[in-house]
Amino acid sequence: MKKRIILAVLLGGACSVSAQSTIIPHEYEKKDSIFYQVPNAVLIVDKLDLEDYFKNLDTLLVQKEYNKTVFRNIQFSPLNPEEVQRHYGLASKFWTASKSNPLSYSTDRITLFWNDNEGIILPYIDEILPDLLEAGKVQVVDRTTNKRVKLYKMDYEDVNGKSFRVFRLEKGKIIWRESEVFIEQVYNAGR
Repeated sequence: MKKRIILAVLLGGACSVSAQSTIIPHEYEKKDSIFYQVPNAVLIVDKLDLEDYFKNLDTLLVQKEYNKTVFRNIQFSPLNPEEVQRHYGLASKFWTASKSNPLSYSTDRITLFWNDNEGIILPYIDEILPDLLEAGKVQVVDRTTNKRVKLYKMDYEDVNGKSFRVFRLEKGKIIWRESEVFIEQVYNAGR
């Protein structure tokens, strides 16, 4: 029986290792970028990717009648359709007015969801960031060396039966954990 358990653990470990992908960021010049500092890296996102996302939302949100399920970000979950429409309207106006301004974000600073400054755009950046990271469309700078990384890893974690992406630097430090943005982190101690 012990041999079967050990074999099952080894096979499960082999499957989880094989699910890891290596991502090589695209080499292209970004004309205008958004800088997003996370604990272990600085993520550089092309503003054109966010522009495309906002253009798609213009149509999608109207089609879905501003349903909060258009978004995976947990911050949208308590909103009703009117609040989704209002938030998107404010974010869209800010985006239109500030396209030529530099945008910089940091997880070291608290950003409120209803901010009337550049913080109002952050949930939308968080929404598209995992897909951009997976596609290699984000330049990643390691904060310990201040050098752009030539590759990073993508792995999956299972949280409550759902699979979420985890992006790591080559040496294992976490760049971005999808579950931190897309599910509520609730821990019930003693249950």
